[in-house]
Amino acid sequence: MAEEKLNTITLEDLTKDIEWLNARKAGCCHHEVATTDGGTTLYIVVGWGNGFDEAPDGMPNADGTWRICGKIGYQHANNAMQADYEVDFYMPYNPKTGDVDDTGTEVSSTQDSVDYLNEAAKRVWNDWKDELDRLG
Repeated sequence: MAEEKLNTITLEDLTKDIEWLNARKAGCCHHEVATTDGGTTLYIVVGWGNGFDEAPDGMPNADGTWRICGKIGYQHANNAMQADYEVDFYMPYNPKTGDVDDTGTEVSSTQDSVDYLNEAAKRVWNDWKDELDRLG
């Protein structure tokens, strides 16, 4: 079987996402990685994540306790048109144990962030593609 071609993001993509998010202080951006035969799509998601300590004044990509973060996630079928980083994109999980494949991390306009997201997307796709339709 030939290796699957997965979509990736570039530094330009991530930089544009971060600029868009900083201008609006809300929302998220998502980039399709691949779609299963059953129709569940895996995404690289960039948006505002909560739960951090209060940001010092002037800290880039931060607003109070929110930071610009990236993760690999999918959407349940009934959320197909919604796009909130915290609520509408789910990271794969084991329903028996509750363990989540947590790829969420703060991101910035660096090649390291791009490389992390693309590598995590490839790993999650390879590990979870057969389960995503059951989860969604």
